[in-house]
Amino acid sequence: MMADPGLAALLDPKSIAVVGASDDPTKIGGRLLRFLADYGFTGEVLPVNPTRDTVAGLPALRSAEHLPDGVDLAVVVTAAGAAREAVQACARRGVRACVVLSSGFGELDAEGERAQRELVATARAHGMRLLGPNCQGVANLASGAVTSFSSTFTNFGLRDGPVAIVSQSGAVAGMLAALQHQHATGLRYWVATGNEADVTVAELVDAVLDDPGVRVVQAYCEHLADVPRLVAAAAKARRLGKAVLMVKAGATEAGARAAGSHTGALAQPEAVVEAFLRRHGVVRARSLTELSGLSRVFETCAPARGNRVGIVSNSGGLGVMMADAALAEGLELAELTGGTREALRAVLPPFAAVGNPVDVTGQIVQQPHLLTRVLPALAADPWVDIVLVALGIVGPTYDIDAITDDIAALHAEAAARGVLVAAVSVGGRPELAERLAARGVPTFDDDSACVRAVARFAEHSAWLRRTPPPAAPAVAAPLPPGTGLLSEHASKELMVSWGLPVVSGRLVASPAAAAAVDLPYPLVVKLCSPAAAHKTELGAVRLGLTDARAVARAAAEVLAAGRTAGVEPIEGVRVERMVRGGVEVSVGATWDPVFGPTVLVGSGGVHVEVLRDFRLLIPPLDRAAVVDAVRSCAIHPLLTGARGAEPLDVDALVDLVLRFGERFAATGGALSEIDLNPVFVLSDGVVVADALVRVADPAREEP
Repeated sequence: MMADPGLAALLDPKSIAVVGASDDPTKIGGRLLRFLADYGFTGEVLPVNPTRDTVAGLPALRSAEHLPDGVDLAVVVTAAGAAREAVQACARRGVRACVVLSSGFGELDAEGERAQRELVATARAHGMRLLGPNCQGVANLASGAVTSFSSTFTNFGLRDGPVAIVSQSGAVAGMLAALQHQHATGLRYWVATGNEADVTVAELVDAVLDDPGVRVVQAYCEHLADVPRLVAAAAKARRLGKAVLMVKAGATEAGARAAGSHTGALAQPEAVVEAFLRRHGVVRARSLTELSGLSRVFETCAPARGNRVGIVSNSGGLGVMMADAALAEGLELAELTGGTREALRAVLPPFAAVGNPVDVTGQIVQQPHLLTRVLPALAADPWVDIVLVALGIVGPTYDIDAITDDIAALHAEAAARGVLVAAVSVGGRPELAERLAARGVPTFDDDSACVRAVARFAEHSAWLRRTPPPAAPAVAAPLPPGTGLLSEHASKELMVSWGLPVVSGRLVASPAAAAAVDLPYPLVVKLCSPAAAHKTELGAVRLGLTDARAVARAAAEVLAAGRTAGVEPIEGVRVERMVRGGVEVSVGATWDPVFGPTVLVGSGGVHVEVLRDFRLLIPPLDRAAVVDAVRSCAIHPLLTGARGAEPLDVDALVDLVLRFGERFAATGGALSEIDLNPVFVLSDGVVVADALVRVADPAREEP
């Protein structure tokens, strides 16, 4: 049961008014009436036309002002100017939800944006939900309530099924429906949100998940609006055992500009979007066809117990390519047990390969039920979590019925043990793929697409196995006074108060005081000022100082360098122990105005920016996510003892990131940025060697 009655009326209306209805099926107002009839909508249909008494054989109303009280859904198909009056009339008549197909609003110019805000204000004043404007509408294939003008409803006889499509683009929604039509399963909801003046993709994803008949939501977004609702929807999907799959466009600067001109969307930082979706278990696809392929697996399969793959093929070459693709996508090739190999040798011809991949050869033509004996043996291997059946050029000489029965039987039986079964048929008779899909087996005609989909499914299954982190940090984080950049010393003192391992150091005012600092040599001397974030460029850092005289001289030099550069104010110099050995990494955080706290871990020094070797995480953090993030960085082999080097204390680095992320999230946005770079990972711990903290200025923060 949907909590919002307006969204319930939008998605499952019992009465529908078409404002701008027409007898002409080539016009939008006529197409809507035709779709409602063709798809079998049995509720009340109320055409509104100012010049007709009947439209499409139905009694017509001259104005939306004449609508009966409490109509569930009104669809406005008039020009933008008339649409405003129609929305006002619908709101006054107590319509629960309104779809504005008309364009010429916020996507156009400032005047259009003003008119769009007026539409929303009118709707909200009367408790009416509004979809659009500049959208292609909504459809419910279970009830036949198709209130869209998309040609996809003409091109295909779409049928009800376990998938919902929610898209900011109507054309993309149509393409996804066309791709879904190729699946044996069908489609329950189809929504194109357009400008999202009121109802958002996030709200709709959350709402359609309440339908017991929906297992998968396919979403297309150019801008993520209503982030808290999307977080709630993702949590609901996890709780209900469902999946949210998404294409998020606008990843590049050019793509973001195109998205802005398309729906008025704003650019969002790609790395943060990626981290946000990963953190909340929203599975991201890079294309519409990949999204459709992912859906084939997520619609029909229970979570996989692991990522170890066993491959069966009638072509040695195809099997090898599948193995290569699996490794490239982060899957593992299962090492079959001796018992499994013996079982395979007993049923396969002597020239067949019984390793992994398993090559049943062309003998399957002579022995149609060869898979009956091979597949169960492979799926029963304790090291196999996923079985990929790769068949090439299955022609008229093959017993397709027998092959279909064997693969479908294994798919049904193995699912109970958490073993995923998927199939790919390359260059063969299409009826094989059709029959397998009809039996619930995720089936592909592209070997790479099959592996990619299975790999993303395995990753999501692993994410589901994790214990969710706490909903919010349970600690308080000390905060500094003031705003803007802190000096390195103040930044480090703050990090010490957070319980982070910071290199020992002292702030002193003079060269003589610097020489008297009691720390073990060698030492480092740095200028300390909130106006000197890049001290190296000012020549205000001295390293490797081995006696008091060198320390005093260095302090005098860095103070002079600061004064010459006009640095103001100067707090003094920081004298600290020089860290030696280990590997430099960076740990940082920013407060995003949309997504909130984001934490970075990656290569240290300039490499994090030059090589883009980093991973972003969204708090609250869990240990497994931080471990995965560290492992994903190119620097990871240096931390684990590459080329015979001593392994470093990666556990200490993970502990640091967890504590740092917890403290930063607890600031609630009071700090806008922290950069700990470098952090030295040593054989017996970690130490923060440099720190930069920026305190947020509330007066400058965007609302």
